[in-house]
Amino acid sequence: MSTLLELFGFILLVIETLTGMVGNGFIAIINFIDWFSSRKLSPADMILSCLSLFRFAFHAIGIQNAILLLFFRDIFQMKNVHLAYSALWLFVNTANLWFAALLSVLYCVKIANFSHPLFLQMKRRFPGLVPWLLLGTVVFSAIITTIKVIMGNRLMSECKTFESLLSNNTDSGMKTSDFCKHSILLYVVPDFLPFMIFLFSSIFLLTSLWRHKNLLQNSTRDVSTEVHLNAINALASFSILYVSSFFVERMSVFFSWNGMQGIGMELLLTNVVVAYSSGHAIILIVINPKLKQESVKMLRQLKCSMKLPGPYGNGILIWKNNTVVPRVTDASGYRRFRLQTPLTQK
Repeated sequence: MSTLLELFGFILLVIETLTGMVGNGFIAIINFIDWFSSRKLSPADMILSCLSLFRFAFHAIGIQNAILLLFFRDIFQMKNVHLAYSALWLFVNTANLWFAALLSVLYCVKIANFSHPLFLQMKRRFPGLVPWLLLGTVVFSAIITTIKVIMGNRLMSECKTFESLLSNNTDSGMKTSDFCKHSILLYVVPDFLPFMIFLFSSIFLLTSLWRHKNLLQNSTRDVSTEVHLNAINALASFSILYVSSFFVERMSVFFSWNGMQGIGMELLLTNVVVAYSSGHAIILIVINPKLKQESVKMLRQLKCSMKLPGPYGNGILIWKNNTVVPRVTDASGYRRFRLQTPLTQK
């Protein structure tokens, strides 16, 4: 039976997952519509599309994992089921780390101002390399996941085989214990490369924005200063979420490897990781002009699809070509439509 704390963690996870799936799904749909109409995407939209699709899958895998862990533990403990979810989780999570790092590098080379020759060369060449980098990220993530799963299962079976040596306190047993403890580096070390890339590019970008804000602070361009300050706050929030999620995931691997992770602890760590993905999707929608405009437009359409009081009665409104079409029902029970009335902008 699940405890009250575990149920609370699961409910919180469901809320975070739904928020993340809606946010990332919205980003993917908007970029797909943009690509379908123009048959091209900017490098930033390419990375955002891949990131949102993989994060959508990440949320779906995470909520299924939590359901099995909390309500169907016997099924979750089956070797094949646990292995399949672990492999999918590792693949999607590794790809998300690299996509976030590529997005940070792209923002850095497009926005930051540095005079170093290497940076200027990256500023010219990096946007054109984005499609190949995205393809390479997927292939590399699949290879890394395969290595982790195969080697991890082999190491865990060997460590369990030599547990009897540990009970006898033999020298070989102590060596085996050290080997098993250090084998966790197989899961941790490869992920530090995208983490360091993200960290350095974010630091460079925040430094450049902060310097530019200080130059504008004493001038009359208050609007530009506010824009830069908002960008700094958004990027700093994203960086904090990314770093927190990265170290929480490493803690989760460490606890799981050493058999120290219970259901409550796993739900807590999963909530932190999912909160990062959901929070970053919201930040992306807020700071991206196209996504922000489309989200505002969608909210207006949802608002106008609600019932309006007044001369339209209680008819349900239909939004079409910036007009409102009230749908009502007459006395005979047949539905009819009023004349289209242009929506006035206030």
